[in-house]
Amino acid sequence: MAGVSEEAIRAYWKEHREQLRQCETQRSTLTNLLLVITAALSALIVQQKFALNVMPLCFFVTLVGVYGAVAVSKYFERASYHLSQARALTKELVERGVLGSDEKLASARAEHYRSFPRLHRIRLHRLWVVLHLAIALYGLSLLAVCLVVA
Repeated sequence: MAGVSEEAIRAYWKEHREQLRQCETQRSTLTNLLLVITAALSALIVQQKFALNVMPLCFFVTLVGVYGAVAVSKYFERASYHLSQARALTKELVERGVLGSDEKLASARAEHYRSFPRLHRIRLHRLWVVLHLAIALYGLSLLAVCLVVA
């Protein structure tokens, strides 16, 4: 990046950070939508007293959960890409002397890890995937209840 200006690098860095935030916003919005769909379908299934005619809805809840798990995994992949690009650009700015060294950031990060020794090891994207897989399992359990009741 020898011929690229510092301002261009900063603009490119900002774009990647904005794309990262957009991935997280989209993941959150999708999760909320799928939870609302699951709740609404659950209410309808219970209202119909787990009759056989609601079995397709149970199957749909399962599909919603599987779709959500795949989608949030993809959002994580895209967010990771943008974060890695932003980190590479940050490194470039540090090497050019535009930014100071990251000693203060490293010490703050180390202090954070000391404050949360277990929680910092839990990857947030795994929690989101597990939530969606739980929705899929919930759909299967609704299906099983429909079969037992019928």
